[in-house]
Amino acid sequence: MLKKMNKGPGFLKKGLTFIGLFIFLVLFLPLVRAQLTSEQIQTAKLEEQQESKKIKQITSGLEQRLRKAPRSKAFIEKLDFHYAAIEGFDLNVPLKSSSHKGSFYTEQEMTIRYTDRIKKGFIYRLSYDLWHINYYNTSNRNILEQNFKAETALRLIPKKLFLETNYRYGIFRRQHTPIADYNGNEVKIGLKHYLIKDKLYHKPSWIFRHHGYDKFKTRDATGTPGLTKRRDNLNAIDYEIGIYLSHHVLIRLNNQFGRNESNDGFKDFFDYSYYSVTPNIAWHITPKWLFAGGLHYQRNIYDGRDVNGFPSERENLYSFFGGVYYQINKHLTWSVNCNQIKNGSNIPDFEYDDAWFSTGIHARF
Repeated sequence: MLKKMNKGPGFLKKGLTFIGLFIFLVLFLPLVRAQLTSEQIQTAKLEEQQESKKIKQITSGLEQRLRKAPRSKAFIEKLDFHYAAIEGFDLNVPLKSSSHKGSFYTEQEMTIRYTDRIKKGFIYRLSYDLWHINYYNTSNRNILEQNFKAETALRLIPKKLFLETNYRYGIFRRQHTPIADYNGNEVKIGLKHYLIKDKLYHKPSWIFRHHGYDKFKTRDATGTPGLTKRRDNLNAIDYEIGIYLSHHVLIRLNNQFGRNESNDGFKDFFDYSYYSVTPNIAWHITPKWLFAGGLHYQRNIYDGRDVNGFPSERENLYSFFGGVYYQINKHLTWSVNCNQIKNGSNIPDFEYDDAWFSTGIHARF
């Protein structure tokens, strides 16, 4: 009996190979999936943080400046510098649904802008933005983002119709997570049309965005990494409608339909269509007090991402963002902000919730 069971060195080699393959599938693949899951939900959170940054000022468009601001001849008067030092607390840094681990963080924002008007009907702006977040209790969530922007506004019909363009080149780096690093290009072209003079407007826009992930190698359908770098292309249609209830209150509603395509072939992990709606308000309560806030809902429908026997993923992303700003003097503003986000999914691994609170000083010259 013992002699029949002894298959020789070949049998032992096959057995060890099988055991090694089993250990790889059990231990390594879940780690890969966890890393990708963390990247996806962290990116969603960052997008929500950036969304809240867009409405901190009651008006920031070039079109407003083209219509109302006098042309400056001095070079220094065309420059605008902004710096913000912010301290905050994040309730769920790892973005896990099973456990929450909070951390204090420091956030820094810096913007340098040059704006100039050519003749009476055209204005342009060149700017550089830097955004940095440093967590006290962890370092693998620290973020450094830089953006180089070029914006224009062209008057087509006086006080009625304006053509607006926006180009952005972005550099995104996350400490200790190189597969999430990317360089990106984004183009946005829109027509802003005033239905009621200085009161009611709407603005349809087309958006194209390309992200190149130099440290992320694409995978085939089996998950085997290749030599090609991951590339994502997003196309979206954005429709914004806004109304000035007075010189002090602006209410806006943004709707966006989009599609993201990636060359990564594993489970169509990054291929999805989405729809989002974002109502928001900016209200100058007094000359010194400003409130800005809103709600955001986004529906993501993925082509694949069938994890652990679950069907293709469907996500419902809800968030709230709000802040109060007090103008101390001509150059300094104090702010208090809170953000809350909740992601629901038909795949439990992708569900999470988070909230973060911050306060800071903004300097503008």
